[in-house]
Amino acid sequence: MLSSVIPSSRRRMTGEARREQILDVTHAIVDAEGFHAATPNRVALAAGVNRSLIYQQFGSPAGLFVALIDREAGRAAAQFADAITGTEDPEAEGFLARVFDGVLRAADGHAPTWRLFLFPPQGAPPELHQRLARAEAAVRGFLTRELLRSVPDLADPDYTARIVYAVGRELLQLRLSDPEQATPERLQALLRALELNAGNRSQPQ
Repeated sequence: MLSSVIPSSRRRMTGEARREQILDVTHAIVDAEGFHAATPNRVALAAGVNRSLIYQQFGSPAGLFVALIDREAGRAAAQFADAITGTEDPEAEGFLARVFDGVLRAADGHAPTWRLFLFPPQGAPPELHQRLARAEAAVRGFLTRELLRSVPDLADPDYTARIVYAVGRELLQLRLSDPEQATPERLQALLRALELNAGNRSQPQ
């Protein structure tokens, strides 16, 4: 994984391109070994730059980590927004399954980004947990709104959204940690079965 972002030789880059390269290298190290492994010396060596450039670009190792977290949080938010586009249809069945399908594709296509937030690495700075808390609140808010659109008289939409969020998070963690066993088909079938059973129980007898 690290070899894919380590340059084979020094080459001239714009300041922005070099910044992105340093973030890419840092992310690869963090993804593989945790934040504690991404020391300035390690990052500089992997990126093929002088460690002073890291301080010039980011101010400090903490600044580097915050820049990485903010970049990946922005990417994950954009990917989530793309994933849920077109799913907000209160008249159609399988709303939760459609949302999960889109998010699952996003996680599969950008696994390092999603691992950063689904499996916070060792040594993660407070900013990661702060961004994660904001993201969780935003997703639960989306789920609450859409559940109420689908079931206006839902008894406890806040707790229902929390449960749905927890189930989705667990399934995504299974997918990223054990992709051979947690296939998309298996996870999608499980979620559809849960959604169907919940829907059947909610029908008046």
